[in-house]
Amino acid sequence: MAYKDEKIVRVLLEEASSIDERCDGYREELTSALADIVQKERAHLFQRSNIVVEIGDIVSRVGTFVGMREGSE
Repeated sequence: MAYKDEKIVRVLLEEASSIDERCDGYREELTSALADIVQKERAHLFQRSNIVVEIGDIVSRVGTFVGMREGSE
């Protein structure tokens, strides 16, 4: 991974760890989603896929997680 990419990932992870905890496990879910997005983007460089749909699915996953957690509180 190039230095620029590493720096971007580091900044994203730092921001995710400092974000307000909307519900239990939110930061961990957000960090996992960021890792998945970076992985999908990296794979997209080598194999063309519908990256917009894949990222949308990940964002929806985080939204569902928050909705389920907030609904159970």
